[in-house]
Amino acid sequence: ILRKSTEHSLILIDEFGKGTAPASGIAVITSALQRLAEIKCKVVCTTHFLEMFSLCLLEDCKNGIKAVQMSIHAPESNDDEAVPLFKLKDGVASSSAGLICAKMAGLSDKILGRANEIIIALKEGKQIRPLAESLNANSPFQQNVKSAIRLFLAIDSWIDATDEDMDLLEDLIDQM
Repeated sequence: ILRKSTEHSLILIDEFGKGTAPASGIAVITSALQRLAEIKCKVVCTTHFLEMFSLCLLEDCKNGIKAVQMSIHAPESNDDEAVPLFKLKDGVASSSAGLICAKMAGLSDKILGRANEIIIALKEGKQIRPLAESLNANSPFQQNVKSAIRLFLAIDSWIDATDEDMDLLEDLIDQM
């Protein structure tokens, strides 16, 4: 596309970079859109990489770039559902409405709550803390973990370990 495009080209890009690492996807789509803007062709691009604008990699209404977003009726309460309005409006979207879509897809409140915590931490530049239950799951202070560690350290060489020692270690690990 970049090699063959002219100022007379119309290029449609749908969800560019889906499945790529975010940094790579953002970098490549930003560079591609900048090049296509230089060529002065018409481009319609749909993406969830809002960081192109929030990180000031691209500027709306500058250098041939014009951002528009799809309107969505966001719910005002948990009982309300999001409704796509199928209307384009000027400007960069403030979010991708991913949590709203996830809720409509039936994800549990626990998962949605955790996703919201992560989004807030990312926006505020804070560290994302592991869930309390995951911290305790294999804590070295739990009895079964202590037993497995003691057994592992008690055997001089696992190459010559008896079947009984191997079975016992397997059982202790299975209990974790």
